[in-house]
Amino acid sequence: MKKIKIEKTKITENKIKFQGDENKELDYKDLIEVALDTVPQGGFTPKDIRERNRIQDALDKATGHHISLEDADYEALEKIMKNSRWTIRDESLNTFLQNFEDGVYKKEDPPDKK
Repeated sequence: MKKIKIEKTKITENKIKFQGDENKELDYKDLIEVALDTVPQGGFTPKDIRERNRIQDALDKATGHHISLEDADYEALEKIMKNSRWTIRDESLNTFLQNFEDGVYKKEDPPDKK
């Protein structure tokens, strides 16, 4: 199981989406959703659709400050993020993407204490 800490950015929705809210600041969960919705060159394969839907399910279930992903879903997300294309070059976006490149989220966290 991999966990991604949900952090806020200073990126507003209107910088990424054509008709976004100029007051809504996006967090890492929002950025992942943007990447999931971005159509890869050639379109989505059935496998792409299944993988992205499983990741979206994990995003929808995320509570608190972390997104928990099964290892296979994390690997699919990592590939999506490394191949993602963006319309901005914001520093907080760069930090987020660099975390995937550097394997920051691959490190196993200790189990949650009950």
